[in-house]
Amino acid sequence: MNMKKIILPVTQTRVFSASPDGGNPCPIVFNADQLTSQEMCTIAAQFMQETVFVCSPQNDGSDVRLRYFVPNHEMEMCVHATVGCITVLIQKGFLNKTTVQIETPLGIISAHSETTSDNLLNIIVGQFPPRLSQDNPSVSQVAKALGINVSDIDITVGPVQSVSTSRAKLMVPLKDSEILNSLNPDFEYLWEICDQYDTTGFYPFTIEQREDRPIVSARQFPKRAGYNEDPATGVAACALGSYLVEHQIFKEKEPGWHKVQINQGFSMNKPSVIYAESFVQDSEIIKTQIRGQAVIESDKTIMVDKTVQN
Repeated sequence: MNMKKIILPVTQTRVFSASPDGGNPCPIVFNADQLTSQEMCTIAAQFMQETVFVCSPQNDGSDVRLRYFVPNHEMEMCVHATVGCITVLIQKGFLNKTTVQIETPLGIISAHSETTSDNLLNIIVGQFPPRLSQDNPSVSQVAKALGINVSDIDITVGPVQSVSTSRAKLMVPLKDSEILNSLNPDFEYLWEICDQYDTTGFYPFTIEQREDRPIVSARQFPKRAGYNEDPATGVAACALGSYLVEHQIFKEKEPGWHKVQINQGFSMNKPSVIYAESFVQDSEIIKTQIRGQAVIESDKTIMVDKTVQN
């Protein structure tokens, strides 16, 4: 075997920003068909950020295939990376359609783009109807993992419950933002709970505003990602949006779209804003999606050592 060096173009994006320093950074790596899974994971570890790899589609009717990696492993879905990637593909002219079919490890999803009145690009990423777990950790287990008192968890809002619209996250309602912002988790124990209950992270939240336009604040602690907290998590926000609708926390489960603004990353000084939307028909949530924006920060290339057969 020999080693050769290959050069890959990378576009750095920032997704769901609520300020110039906010949002979740995401590198977009192009021409990734030639990479192995381990090579992709190694690149993500070098960035120390969730990284999306752009590959050629394998199915007729698909426009692009995406693979998502954190420093420690591959993920089935990453919404903020999808928002960042589709923004880049449209703004650089690689895609010229408003609805894009994307191959992911979970299957084919749709992303829709729309230009706002102030000439910004909104990306709407479709997810799946929610699955709400009936097997969840106790309030005392969750309190111990988050380093808080049992009384800090507000079960009058809703239950501690793992919810998935693509990847499962544990919803934890807290009494106020002071508790949320001062969390100091025991991560090893938190990850053990994730393993035991088959969820991929904790998503503690608190309600900031109920009337007119509901607003929620949240934090995301992923399971063994290679870092302990995420500044903006579309997968978790989408699950939380459907949880709020399912438990009728803001209003009755009436037909049509239910929308909520979710603020994240403020305790990390990386303020982010995500819009979660759930569609109800015949008292069931049949569609979920995330709406948000990304900005392109820079373009560069990286050099990768590639093992090749003689």
